[in-house]
Amino acid sequence: MKVICAGAPKTGTKSIAQALRLLGYDTVYDVEEATEFAFEEWENIFFKKVQTFNDVMKTYCKVDAVVDVPHSLFFDEFLKKWPDAKVILMLRNNEEDWFKSFEGMVNRASKEHGHVVWFTPLSAALRRMLKWQEKLFLIAFGGFEPHSIVWKSWYRRHNAYVRETVPSNQLLEYKVTEGWKPLCEFLNRDIPDEEFPFENKAGIPRNIATKMMEDTWIAKRVKYEIKRSMIILSLVVAVGLYCFF
Repeated sequence: MKVICAGAPKTGTKSIAQALRLLGYDTVYDVEEATEFAFEEWENIFFKKVQTFNDVMKTYCKVDAVVDVPHSLFFDEFLKKWPDAKVILMLRNNEEDWFKSFEGMVNRASKEHGHVVWFTPLSAALRRMLKWQEKLFLIAFGGFEPHSIVWKSWYRRHNAYVRETVPSNQLLEYKVTEGWKPLCEFLNRDIPDEEFPFENKAGIPRNIATKMMEDTWIAKRVKYEIKRSMIILSLVVAVGLYCFF
């Protein structure tokens, strides 16, 4: 592990993940990768099935950098395992900007994907995925429902804890609007010729929630189970109608 991005969600996590890839960090785990490659390991942590991070750390032993939740919530555990890693604390201009951006993301995701709860009786994998996401938000923010006072308080406390925990020579406080220069200086990398990537802007089609609902292995499992259940239900109804009439 070379880089730990400890910034909260909606502080440019997708942008910095792509920037790190462009700087030569080949294996960058974001929330999508956590869901895809370490779902069960994080599930065991969330639901207290294990009391150590040993299994999580084994999964991340060949990862170059981590970004976004759940990684940023447990940045200190990653730093204990890899004490020489550099830590980037991404920030917004102020806590109000951060809250509005995060609130907007959560509300959009709820609006676009809230209907999936209708299918929970048809898919054990869907129930499992929703419980995983719900527990993650409960641990971090107290729940899915945006709450200005609670979430802003968490944002302040999280940033303060990062500053207290990470040695100053290993910490960069950074806004993605600053572009390449401070990031490359901190990581001792040459500035690339291409423009700094700005990912997941408000209004971009196919947002992160959509990707997680469609592209991960558990999402594909959910689709398979729902399709299978619908076929079985159709057959049961057809047989029932045939017998009745």
